[in-house]
Amino acid sequence: PEKQVLKNINCAFELGKKYAIVGASGSGKSTLLSLLMASYQNYEGTICYDDTELRKIGSSNLYEIESIIQQNVFVFNATIRDNITMFRDFPEDEIDEAIRLSGLSALIEEKGTDYLCGENGSGLSGGEKQRISIARAILKDAPIIILDEATSSVDPENQHALLTAINELTCGKTLIIIAHRLSTIKDADQIIVLDNGHVVQQGTHETLLQQDGIYRRFVKIRQTASSWKL
Repeated sequence: PEKQVLKNINCAFELGKKYAIVGASGSGKSTLLSLLMASYQNYEGTICYDDTELRKIGSSNLYEIESIIQQNVFVFNATIRDNITMFRDFPEDEIDEAIRLSGLSALIEEKGTDYLCGENGSGLSGGEKQRISIARAILKDAPIIILDEATSSVDPENQHALLTAINELTCGKTLIIIAHRLSTIKDADQIIVLDNGHVVQQGTHETLLQQDGIYRRFVKIRQTASSWKL
């Protein structure tokens, strides 16, 4: 409570555009996402969804307009179908479309929708759990999609498949990403660079590369690190 984490933040996220938030550990990325998801109420200033201040939006209403896909996906010890639908009723054609778009078709063909996923998804791979999370978001059809390091724990081949599924999911929606892999963020409409709670750079990948700033140094590090693939 005694520390101001974010300072003079002024951002707008428009419908149908893709935004990436980057910065070193402790720069304020997670705090910014937490604010967008109404995890904190004691902030100064305003956070508006259209013209409605966040504090005036009930949690159930906020849940309907936001979907979050995280690195660690919680999976119930239930069937694949129940984990996709979150135990709610949907038309069969919508479930089938969510399975197809999320890249779950091969898993369903092999194991069926009644396959038990195990405690916290112990019977599934990391990539399969991520695809279940994407399928949930497709069914929910929320206008705002938030990705919090959603592809950081999968190999490059699975990452490409997940990004393809995410692109299908987010067509016409607002996408906000926190990620460290360049392949995930470099095609964003706007990259927002945070440092010590401040927005220090904003622009496209190409524009920011022309500037002598944090983002260009970030890219150079990723390009020279042997563990990263572009």
